[in-house]
Amino acid sequence: MSELVERERRYRRQIPEAHRHSLDTRVMWLWNQRVGTVQSVWEHSPDVLDKTAATMILQALFGKDLNSIALIFKRLEGGAVEDQVIAEEVLRI
Repeated sequence: MSELVERERRYRRQIPEAHRHSLDTRVMWLWNQRVGTVQSVWEHSPDVLDKTAATMILQALFGKDLNSIALIFKRLEGGAVEDQVIAEEVLRI
């Protein structure tokens, strides 16, 4: 008889160096990860931009905040845009 062994899941604690060029690249990487990874990055990463990107994703998911979701989609859609411009566009929606 075979016995099932439960494995502990280990999520990444930081965003990989290849995805740390800007806040947008961090958001894009986190968007494609499991929620557990996003939570782990938010909790354990010493990098402020990693935490900021994780906070944006978590606020959109758990807060069900349409403005946060719109902000993330704006960042994922295209080229570099200043934060102030994105914030003004989201407020108009």
